[in-house]
Amino acid sequence: MSYQTLLRELAPSLNPAGIEASMRLHYGTLNHLPRKTFVAEAKLAADLEVQSPGILRKIAESMGMADDFAKWEA
Repeated sequence: MSYQTLLRELAPSLNPAGIEASMRLHYGTLNHLPRKTFVAEAKLAADLEVQSPGILRKIAESMGMADDFAKWEA
């Protein structure tokens, strides 16, 4: 299962590429993280998006993940 697929399951209302990009800002690589961290980060991303709409898109763009973000928007 890809990170984005897992994140889509955890936060279906958010773009998983945006969540992944946000996580990569904090952790760099994600393969060492337990599932509970993904759950917590999905909640954090939801809070970020509520407080600053569009922030996950901006983070994804800054992390070179704009194409991934756009695929989930389609």
